[in-house]
This record gives sequence, structure tokens and C-alpha cells, in this order.
Amino acid sequence: MAFRVAWVSVTSAALGGLLAAVVAIVAVDRLIAEHVDQRLRAAVVTLAGELDEDEEGEWDLVATLDDENDEIVESGIRLAVFEDGRAVAGDAWITPPAPGECASYGDVGSRVRACARAYRSLVLVAAQASDVARLRVLYALSALGAVALGAGTGLVLGVGLTRWAVGPLERLAGALRHARPDADPIALGPSSDCEEVEAIRSALVELMQQSRALLEQARRFAADAAHELRTPLTALRAELELLAEETTGTDRAALERAHARVTRLSTLVERLLVLAIPPEHLERGFETIAVADVVTQEVAELSPPERERVRLELSGDGLVRGDTRLLGSLVANAVGNALKFAPEGPVTVRVTDVEPAEVVLEVEDEGPGIPEALRARVFEPFYRARPRGVAGHGLGLALIAHIARVHGGRAEIRDAAPGTRVVVHLPAWTPGPR
Repeated sequence: MAFRVAWVSVTSAALGGLLAAVVAIVAVDRLIAEHVDQRLRAAVVTLAGELDEDEEGEWDLVATLDDENDEIVESGIRLAVFEDGRAVAGDAWITPPAPGECASYGDVGSRVRACARAYRSLVLVAAQASDVARLRVLYALSALGAVALGAGTGLVLGVGLTRWAVGPLERLAGALRHARPDADPIALGPSSDCEEVEAIRSALVELMQQSRALLEQARRFAADAAHELRTPLTALRAELELLAEETTGTDRAALERAHARVTRLSTLVERLLVLAIPPEHLERGFETIAVADVVTQEVAELSPPERERVRLELSGDGLVRGDTRLLGSLVANAVGNALKFAPEGPVTVRVTDVEPAEVVLEVEDEGPGIPEALRARVFEPFYRARPRGVAGHGLGLALIAHIARVHGGRAEIRDAAPGTRVVVHLPAWTPGPR
């Protein structure tokens, strides 16, 4: 927008300079024409005076005109005498205008200006070429200079004026980039003294407030639904476990399948509950945690066959401020995804302390990998890069990304050779001054 405004300023200034030059050239040309007319009229008046000095009937008209033309040859003016429309003496360039008037003849580049005066039965005419090549060059240079000066002035002033004009919009855009729809109050900077920008800011604040209300409503609904489902699902899972222990045969197998389904449903509800709770609520009660300890604990809870496939590379404690349960869920989901989507081969889990203040958790498998075009979308809830062949709900990576954001970090997918590497960046905890 700033470029467009500056371009419009430069163009407008250049066109304004060109228009001013055209007006000035027309005015100067008109003044020059009036000056030429004055000289031509003065020339015919002088000629009339010379003729009056001769005695009546004794002057030689042709000789007088020749003498006068010789005297004023340097001026560029030529004199002629007409009688009944016919030249009788002097240099006749053109048909004479009406007595007492001046007129121009010829095309641009070869124009002639002439003025006439009645003298007795004659018409005295003075003519002069009115097109001067040097003057035309000066006109062209003046027009180009006016355009260049206007464009230069427009560029110099336009840049500063454009920055001043779009400044409120740039400040609003900066505030909008750093604004959070769930923040209270919504911060879009101070009110602008520009009426149009203030209208946009007010409309954005209103829109963000509506979005926040809808977001809060959706979160409350999801949290309430998940909370209401968690208790009966827990009770149902416990009852199914007791029934399975007291039952044998085909009924026991059916109860075990039902128990497995309820367990998966409980896991889904727990994940939905974590995703639905606002980050500021999850941040309460954060404490100093060693990510290496969380990884060790989660790997220890795996089944023996799964635990044998996991390789730990803990090069540091990975101290962070966070919630043990949430970070445990993050590690469990990352390792579980690697074991599930790569049914063969080792799964490597690394914890690294990176200077100056970052903890990096990496979970790498030797599975089929994730195409680069899908690596951003796999962190969306319920999106699955491979919807068939592997059981799941598409919430594991979304949960990882959400928990990482809650802890002030981020999650990403990187290439592995072969397979996939999930990388989680978390801000490291450093002891403050005592």
C-alpha cells in the first residue's frame, strides 16, 4: 500500500509539473506573440511616418520600401505595401490581414505573424517568422524539467508523507500480528487519530471479541462433555474388568474386547479434555521438571516388547518449567505414534540441552515417514496422513503440539533416514538469582 501511495504521489506530481509547464509555455508563447505584434505594429507606424516625410507625389514607393527593409533586415521583420490585395512594393510573404489587425499564417514550424495598417489607399504590412527553433527546444526542455522536478519532489515528499499516512495501518497490523483472540482485554494498540483506521480497529476488536466468545463456548462445551464422559467411562471400564475376571469362555473374550474399546474411548476423552482446556488454565501449578526423568518413566511403563525397541539417548536432564502429567502425555503420544506407525525397527528417544536455553526432545522411528506437504496439517486435530491401516483418532500429534505450546515451545516434523523424527523444542529452566 505504501508503494502504491508513493507511486500515485510521484505520478501526480509529474503530471502536475507537466500541466504547469504546458500552461506556462502557452502563457509565454502568448506573451511573445503580443511582443511580436507590438514590434510589427511599430514597424508599420514607422513606415507610415517615412512615407509622410516625402512630399506628396514625389516619393518612390518601391525605393522607400527597399531602404526600410535594408535598415531592419537584422530584426527579421519584412515590410510590404498592398493595393487592392496586390503587392506593389517590398517583400510580400503572405496575403495581408485586415487593416488594424494581426494574424498568423502557416503550419507549426514555419508560421509567419503579420500586422497591417491602412495608409491612404494602401495597406502597409509588417511580417516576421514567429517560429524560433531555439525557443521550441527551450519549451521542450522546460516541459521535461518540470516533469523531472515534479517527480523528484513527489518522490522525496511522497516517501515521508506515505510513511506518515500509512503509519496508523502499520501499527495496527503489528498489533494484530501479536494479538491473541483469547486475550482479555484484546490489545490492538491505542486508539488512532485517523478516522478510517480507527473504524477498522474497532471492527477488528468487535470481530475478535465475537470469535473469543465462540471459542470459549466451544471450549466449555468440549471440556464439559469430556468431563461428563470421563467419570462414567472410568466406572464402566472398572465394571468390565471385574466382569471379565468372573467370566470364562466366549463371554470373557467379548468382555475383554468391550474393555479394550472403552479404554480407547477413555484415552480419546482424556485427549479431548486436554485440548479443550485453555492454555492459561493448564499453566497453573507449573514446577521444575527433568524431561529425561519423564521420558524414563514413560518408557518404563511400556510393555516389554515395546520397551525393547526403544533406545534412550539422554545427553542432559532437560530441565523445564511444566506439568509432569502433560509432559508425560506428550512423551507417551510421541513414542506411541512411533511404535504404532513403525511396527518394526528401533525407536530412538533423545533429550538434549541446547545452548543458550532450550531443551530438545526427539523421537525418531524407521517407519514410512510423512510427506513434507502434510507435515503442517498432521498437527491439526483429527487429521490423519494415513487414515487406513492403522487404528487411531488423529489426535496424537495435535496433542503434542498443544502441550508444547502450553509450555512455551513448539513441535515440528523432520526427515529421518528412513522414517520420521518428531522434534519438540521447549524453553529450558535456569535458576534465577537468590
